[in-house]
Amino acid sequence: MYKSLLIFSLLLFFIQTISAQEKKEPKHFISITNANTYIPKGAGVDNLDHKGHFVPGFGIDYLYRFLPKWEVGIMADFEVGEYIIPHDEPLKRENALVLALVATYTLIPNWNVFMGGGVELEKDHNLGIFRLGTEYAFPIGQQGWAIPLGVFYDIKEGYDAWSISVGVGKAF
Repeated sequence: MYKSLLIFSLLLFFIQTISAQEKKEPKHFISITNANTYIPKGAGVDNLDHKGHFVPGFGIDYLYRFLPKWEVGIMADFEVGEYIIPHDEPLKRENALVLALVATYTLIPNWNVFMGGGVELEKDHNLGIFRLGTEYAFPIGQQGWAIPLGVFYDIKEGYDAWSISVGVGKAF
């Protein structure tokens, strides 16, 4: 009985030691980003004749890896500024919050493409969005830190927008 218990204990210790030595692939990635969005149909509130408008912003992204090349997550972007989309009935946007659920696919290590949908929340009128994009995460050291650089395109109700973002993120 003691011999069997000793052998079983040594076997469990051996398995645990080998498992601890295997490098575990992180499943979570969170980043804080700074973005600049270009709205081709947009105009500043002080110059309605001008076509095209840039809006600064920041965001928080969270991704969960459920397969080696696939992740799901949420991208939350806050646009800091005001602009108008001129139409028969102008659409005014001020400090909009964009929330998108996305699925990502890893093309090569550190380079993902993503797509998803969500909503742009704004005090006057909320809009549905569809997002397409890509992001490359430049690794920093061995602790899971990275600098993500992304480009994405939002198709919104009534207008579209291009964004470029850079940030800092951590895989864990």
